[in-house]
Amino acid sequence: MTGIMVGSSMGFLGGLLAENHTWNYVFIIFGVVGVAYSILVAFILRDPPKNAEEAVQVKSENQVNFFSGVGDLFRKRAFLLMLGYWGLLGVVGWLVVGWLPTYYKEHFALSQGVAGLYATGYLYPASIAGLLFGGFIADRWSRTHRLARIHVPAIGLCIAAPSIFLASGTNILPVAIIAFMLYSFTRSFGDSNMMPMLCMVADPKYRATGYGILNFFSTIIGGIALYAGGVLRDMDINLSRIYQFAALIIIICASFLFMARPKQKSEAE
Repeated sequence: MTGIMVGSSMGFLGGLLAENHTWNYVFIIFGVVGVAYSILVAFILRDPPKNAEEAVQVKSENQVNFFSGVGDLFRKRAFLLMLGYWGLLGVVGWLVVGWLPTYYKEHFALSQGVAGLYATGYLYPASIAGLLFGGFIADRWSRTHRLARIHVPAIGLCIAAPSIFLASGTNILPVAIIAFMLYSFTRSFGDSNMMPMLCMVADPKYRATGYGILNFFSTIIGGIALYAGGVLRDMDINLSRIYQFAALIIIICASFLFMARPKQKSEAE
């Protein structure tokens, strides 16, 4: 997850390359690198070795069917709550990332370049710190609290919501920057704990399927929200109002997590 954040923060390199070459030059370069890397990984990435008896047992117990997996996941209340949480959080994440440079530019009368720097140069380092801190705290707390990996992101969102609300209402640039950084820091607790949360809910056979469904839903909803933000902008709705609405969505996300209480293994059996 920190790798994604580091890569996103270096997105300006694409603009620099496009200025000196064609617009699709950077896509070709990184596309070739990605294909080469995938071939390398295909040869060197392997599951740990198993003895023959164990391999036969695992094979018989781990027959995977996509539709059975989807049905199993959607029968779990905790998974549905996490799906709602992850989808709505995608709305907030895409709205913030997509429109933050515009918000800085218009609300504080900044140049396009400075607004872009403030939108990425402060936000992504805070996200990286939040990923590491949220994972560390959840791991430590989970030794004494079974739902720590769910409650750490929920608590983080309870801090992120007033932070983004403050950032959307202030006319003091340093306050807005710090508030958006605090939002980014605490919102990232969920990114580092999403797979651990899913592992508490999903059958081990369908964890990857569950993660795919979560990300599919979040991406679709987030993309629609980004488009909706543009429609609202065309209707002369101020970005401050849009971000205040995002703060309300964050509270709903936190509520979903607090309601998610996966059964312990003994209870499920």
